[in-house]
Amino acid sequence: MIAHIGAALTLFLATTDATIVSTALPTIAGDLTASQFQYTWVGVAYMLTQTAFQPLYGRISDLVGRKTILHVSILIFCIGSALCGAAQSIEWLIAARALAGIGGGGIVSAVWVITAEIVEERNRAKWSQALSITWSCSAIAGPLLGGAFSGQQGSGIISWRWGFYINLPICFFATVIISLALHNVQLARTPDASWKRLWTKFDFGGLILFMSGSSCLVIGFSFVTESGWTSPLTLTTIILGFLILIGAGFHERYTKRECLFPPTMFQDPTAAIVLVINFLHNLAFTAGTFYLALFFQAANGDSPLEAGIKLLPYSLGASLASMPVAWFIGYWQSHKHNTRGQNLAISVGLFVSTLGFGLLNLMNEHASITSQIIYPLVAGVGLGMLFHAPYQVFTKALKPSELATGTSAFFLVRFTGATIGLAIAGTIFYARSSANLPAGLPLDQTHSIDWSALSALVEPAELKARALQAVASAIQTIWTVCCPCLGFSFLISLLLRTMKINAIEQPSSATNKPAREPSEKATGLKARSAPKKLGFSRDPNFSALWTR
Repeated sequence: MIAHIGAALTLFLATTDATIVSTALPTIAGDLTASQFQYTWVGVAYMLTQTAFQPLYGRISDLVGRKTILHVSILIFCIGSALCGAAQSIEWLIAARALAGIGGGGIVSAVWVITAEIVEERNRAKWSQALSITWSCSAIAGPLLGGAFSGQQGSGIISWRWGFYINLPICFFATVIISLALHNVQLARTPDASWKRLWTKFDFGGLILFMSGSSCLVIGFSFVTESGWTSPLTLTTIILGFLILIGAGFHERYTKRECLFPPTMFQDPTAAIVLVINFLHNLAFTAGTFYLALFFQAANGDSPLEAGIKLLPYSLGASLASMPVAWFIGYWQSHKHNTRGQNLAISVGLFVSTLGFGLLNLMNEHASITSQIIYPLVAGVGLGMLFHAPYQVFTKALKPSELATGTSAFFLVRFTGATIGLAIAGTIFYARSSANLPAGLPLDQTHSIDWSALSALVEPAELKARALQAVASAIQTIWTVCCPCLGFSFLISLLLRTMKINAIEQPSSATNKPAREPSEKATGLKARSAPKKLGFSRDPNFSALWTR
């Protein structure tokens, strides 16, 4: 019990840190004089490094141990958080966020696997739900905490810096708890693990190609804010990114190493379709989290805390919607013995989220409080319906020998979609706002605009109205892009084939057992049963953990 409290605390911090800056970013940008290019990178840097290092954690933990990986990850996360809080420039903050992302990814990976190994089988279902609730709470708490700690700029008692500093004592407390609780617990390692096997079998080339291509796309889209779409630098970087990703696909298809993506992904349309849906779903979800917060602050003039509260229909709707969907899928599987329930959940979720982002496109600077609640709620509920089902369909489409690799690939695509989605949203916002902001605006358009103070700073009234309209219109364009992405996902979801589920694969709760084997390798980690003397064994219900 004590170990789980410590694990939940560290997991909460690592997952919250990805979204805590969503409501604090306007204040941070004003305090550190961030350009539009740098604005988005405060969020992107954390996600990019978290994604890049994800596949490596499991292989290294087989060599040095799960607890070592967790402790080192917490240390890296704490150092990154301390540097974020002490940042004196935006460049400093971005670099510190990248460092924190390296630690955050390790925390998420290690907590899942350690918990899976130390919990008795009969109790795994409730602990699975507990950690899922922890993840859901982080999605809700991130924007709220970011808003609460952004009451003022600089280094006051309540400032954005404490949104990072607060991680330090909590991490220390959690580390002490975990260390004491796991002191006499022996966690398993892969028997044949060795540094030689890591260097000779792990697909470093595929990882480098995939992350290089993704990074080129993110950087290329960011260059738009400085050089424009027609700049040779922008076009070259974006085209290079696509070419590298194409090369990565060929590499994965023919490599002799332990590839990042399973061969079935290139052969089974269902597996490929689910990965596309997975990517676009997280692209839209992340863009919504960050730019709904900016809309409430810039176009409405809300404080960061008020913006966090107004985000609740979106984030809370997404979190709560996943629960009845998980129950429905479990009920369908136990009675129909096929994946049509998952397919239906995917299609309905994509339809509702497409409708929701279409409604968001109607929300301008004069939007009523009712529309500011209902429209994000519809979008959030639709997106929340997609947290479980795509993963279950994807793992069912794979061969048994590909489940571990496939799960790792699924979450690699998920995190990449979130990273690229934030970069694209930032590019769209800058391009549209720069084109539409009125001349004579008494703010430094060439470098930094304090969006959170826009409604209070701009005078006269006519100029203020035009500025707010420009900001609202720019954010509406983001929804205009997300809406067809989700609509396209809805159309291709209709092509998903229905697969039979054998009776022995039925879940004991609202989770799906086919994902049993790869659940511990969602990020490359291999969880083994704990020593027999502890009486622990693996649990199929833990397969749902990483679907959040």
